Amino acid sequence: MESPSQPFDILPALHLRGGRLVDLAPDDPGAGPVDTGLDPVATARHWIEQGARWIHVVDVDGKFDRDGAPNRRIVERLCELPVRVQFGGGVRTGEDIAWAMRTGVERVMIWTAAAESPELVGRAIAEHGRERFALAVATDERGDTVTHGSQPIPGMAAAGVAAQMYALGVGTAVHMRVTPDGTMIGTDPGTSAELAGFTGMNVIVGGEVRDMDDVVDCYNRPGITGVLIGRALQSGRIDLGAALDETRASLAFESGMPRWREEELTMRVQLRRTLARGNLVHHLPEREGLRVLDAGGGNGAASLHLALEGAHVDAVDRSLSMLAECEAHAEREGVRHRVSTERMDLREVEHRFAPDTFDVVVCHNVVQYSPDWERLLRSVVAPLKPGGTLSLVVRNWYAEPYELDVEAHAPEALPGLIERARTPSRVFDADVLLFSAPYLSDWLDAHGLDVVGDYGLLCRHRVPEAEGPAAREALLARLVALESAMGARAPFRYTARYVQLVATKRGRGGE
Repeated sequence: MESPSQPFDILPALHLRGGRLVDLAPDDPGAGPVDTGLDPVATARHWIEQGARWIHVVDVDGKFDRDGAPNRRIVERLCELPVRVQFGGGVRTGEDIAWAMRTGVERVMIWTAAAESPELVGRAIAEHGRERFALAVATDERGDTVTHGSQPIPGMAAAGVAAQMYALGVGTAVHMRVTPDGTMIGTDPGTSAELAGFTGMNVIVGGEVRDMDDVVDCYNRPGITGVLIGRALQSGRIDLGAALDETRASLAFESGMPRWREEELTMRVQLRRTLARGNLVHHLPEREGLRVLDAGGGNGAASLHLALEGAHVDAVDRSLSMLAECEAHAEREGVRHRVSTERMDLREVEHRFAPDTFDVVVCHNVVQYSPDWERLLRSVVAPLKPGGTLSLVVRNWYAEPYELDVEAHAPEALPGLIERARTPSRVFDADVLLFSAPYLSDWLDAHGLDVVGDYGLLCRHRVPEAEGPAAREALLARLVALESAMGARAPFRYTARYVQLVATKRGRGGE
């Protein structure tokens, strides 16, 4: 994302017709909206239990000038639930807006009113506030603007209406693609991002988000601040809880960058990085000419030492600011010509790089931040050559009891805490996943990699600091000597704060 403060929401979508929940993206688009057989209020409660903070509701009947009274009764019940309701469909008059506000709708979507009566919108904003409205922007398969009843409006540019609404104070737009009968025909995040860039609006993408690839694509585009998901949630193609965890962890990383930069200067982080580098190069007797993928390494601290020894490094990360730091660091070290950077979600690596591309994959302190860690790890390993080397650093589950603040918990709660597989990050406002070396070794074996090195990093959990460059350098040398010996042998490595596994990829056919 471009801005650390840019939000991103996932809004489960409920489309109502005759008081029933319908599917606007059926397998047969010619069938039109299809009754799902699901109770809309019970469905909303389920999404709330999964962590939803918003529910997107559309009165399909009101949109087509049919009796929307049964749908509005459902909206009234939804507004009684502990969730924010975004509502649209047939909102064309001041009375429509007043009803929504009385009912408890948090944000009203407007489109026909915006196109036909901007003065009505201006009065409503003055009365209720700009944050209570979103512009609904619908386009057909050709990209033409459609409005009342999903009919195309010749000569009406969505961007023009959006710019006018932004000038009136509307800061959010919902962009979707539909057919004349209201059927959703997939997302168009490129157009959504262009709309955001042209108008300055925050744009929510709908119409229809089908899987996590769509969510990731939208998340990574500047100006897009949310997605609507309907059928993909109802069918189970997207797990709402996992998707919310993923996006919130990513936002926490961006907002925690100042704390992360402070942490980078500590002796603890310098020691961990030095140990991980030493363990990796032990398995790489020749570095000249290697091609290295630094997966999620951001500023290149885990991989640029290989570029200094003649390797070419491809650094991929979602954070542009981190990649800029990587480029600046490479420039200072005189190895910019051996370093390539690309903004990318790690789950896209397998699609971006061909098999047998990399000799080495470095993935340090990354996978524990992703609930989708298995898919992420499969993706970054996919372009590794047979015989190539993977270096993986994660938080150690066996170390967790030594990190517990016993004063923060009741005595009876403490024994159960040693079983938890996630814990709050000390730097980011998010949880991190915990792994054990045996568990990850089994996972790697099942995915075609043989572990050739198993190390503990930070066996001594308390790391001292020193004042002044000379004192810090001398202390680091002593700590590296001690920790290198401890981290390579039992029992010390079993309870180190971090696990480092070095593995080689088996050849085709398992050789």
